[in-house]
Amino acid sequence: MNFIVRIIGRETTDFIAKDGQRISGTTFHTAETISSQRGEGEKGDRFFLSAAKLAALDFVPTVNQVVELYYNKYGKVATLRLVDDIVID
Repeated sequence: MNFIVRIIGRETTDFIAKDGQRISGTTFHTAETISSQRGEGEKGDRFFLSAAKLAALDFVPTVNQVVELYYNKYGKVATLRLVDDIVID
């Protein structure tokens, strides 16, 4: 299942896990439109991409971009596809 969302925030993550492994990447905060059958407005969510997954993308995800999320078999975001850049002046 894929979802199209708008990136509304971005946080850099870099820490040492309890097992001693370094975790680095970016947490993205997103908004997506609620279907008219279910309600109105937008709902928020977030997902994490490791530095390696970010480096494999052919674009740099940033605030106000619309992206399509692709999930792996574990239900985690595996990669993104750029749908649209929204330019805000």
